[in-house]
Amino acid sequence: MEQRIIIAGSGGQGILFLGKVIAHAAMKENKEVTWFPSYGAEMRGGTANCIVVISDELIGSPIVKNADYLIVLNEASYNKFINRVAKNGCLIYDASIIKDSKYQNNINVYPIEASKEASLIANPKLANMILLGAFIKISKILNIEKIIETIEEIIPAKRKTMIEINKNLILRGFSIIED
Repeated sequence: MEQRIIIAGSGGQGILFLGKVIAHAAMKENKEVTWFPSYGAEMRGGTANCIVVISDELIGSPIVKNADYLIVLNEASYNKFINRVAKNGCLIYDASIIKDSKYQNNINVYPIEASKEASLIANPKLANMILLGAFIKISKILNIEKIIETIEEIIPAKRKTMIEINKNLILRGFSIIED
């Protein structure tokens, strides 16, 4: 089993953090993992993406041409990466922001009003955690409990107040997807 995930958006949307949580949770489940971040020269508002590969065996390369999962938080990244979803792969995107979605018919598509849902609980800027919960439910790659444990471990001490908020957002994203 090897799952290739591309996560993309703008700086400040928590793209790299989302990938880091997935990677750490996969390691907690004794899986092989690569996490490959990439971001533009700008800090906030510039481009940001990361690739996470999760496998039961050694991973040959962190580079991914076609992803099994594409998680996208803005329109520019959507347009840049949409053609990199593998046949029968999954597209999970923030439908609160991405309105003009065009994609090939041979993929599974999950438009989620992530920014809207995040604003109901805390802040629309935390849409990444809604999409994380949805990804966990859709992919069935990782255990939701390991994701929650990971959030508790990797959020820095100065942001400990965010742990409960992030947990609630993840659980909301998880519950949006029907079995």
